[in-house]
Amino acid sequence: MAEISYGTFISRALQLRCPRCGVGPLFKNFITMHDRCPHCSLKYERAPGYFLGSIYLNYGFMAISTTVAYMALHYGAEISNPRLAPFLLVYCLLMPLILFRYARSWWLAMDCYCDPIGFGRHENPDPNGSSNEDPSK
Repeated sequence: MAEISYGTFISRALQLRCPRCGVGPLFKNFITMHDRCPHCSLKYERAPGYFLGSIYLNYGFMAISTTVAYMALHYGAEISNPRLAPFLLVYCLLMPLILFRYARSWWLAMDCYCDPIGFGRHENPDPNGSSNEDPSK
């Protein structure tokens, strides 16, 4: 695989595009991912439970952002807990749904950047540890 910059991976993740080619979309609709890139055939889910790490990203962001928002609004703006709770509840219910796609996209892009084995143009991950290299390339 040709060397792709970190910025390119981030850009593709924010556009919800395949980290390898940058053309194929990751998602069929709001929730459902394609199994493979429609353009370059990259298999998105490398193993069962592969996207579990993206849940931790989403949770971490929500924990930090909710804590910061609560501290700023309750102690900084002096908004009482009864007035603040409904807004934070709505935030905690809606924001993870919005971030779901981006957390998965970022997880896939960072895996492709940090561990490029299996992401090459002519290789796809094999559960047995070997790759499907094209011998003519």
